Amino acid sequence: MLLTGCSYIYDITAELRGGELVFTSGKDWFRERCVREIAVIAADRRDRAEAAPGDDASRGGFGMYWRDVVGYHCANRFPIGYGQRLAGEALPEGQATGTVSAKPLKIGVVYDVQTVSGATGYGSGRFVIRADGTVQNFGTSKRD
Repeated sequence: MLLTGCSYIYDITAELRGGELVFTSGKDWFRERCVREIAVIAADRRDRAEAAPGDDASRGGFGMYWRDVVGYHCANRFPIGYGQRLAGEALPEGQATGTVSAKPLKIGVVYDVQTVSGATGYGSGRFVIRADGTVQNFGTSKRD
C-alpha cells in the first residue's frame, strides 16, 4: 500500500526592498496560499533577544527574534516585511501563545526564517545581514 501526504515545502528568501527586510517565496503557485505563521530565529540558539512586554518570554530564551501567528482564515501573501503584523482571524484562547515582537536583527548573525501556510505548508530559509548592508541567503535551513 502506498501512502501519500498533502504537505508541501517551499524555500524562503530574505532580501532588502526600499531599505526594508522582506521575505519572499519564488513559487508562482504559492500566491494563492496564506501565510499564517512566521518566525525568525538565530541559528545559534545562544544568541538571545531580550523579551518585550507581551512577548512569550520562553521563546526568546532560545533565540527567537520575531514570531507572529494567526488562524487559518488569513490574508498574508509574500512578500512579508520583517515585523509586519499578520492579518487574519485570532487563534482560540488556548492556542494564542508564542508571539514575539520583532527585535533588531544583528549584523553577521545567521538567522532561520520559518513559515506555515494553511495546515500543511512549510517554508524555510537561512540568511545573514552583512556589514555592508547586503543580505546573503544560504537556502533551506536545517533544523537541529
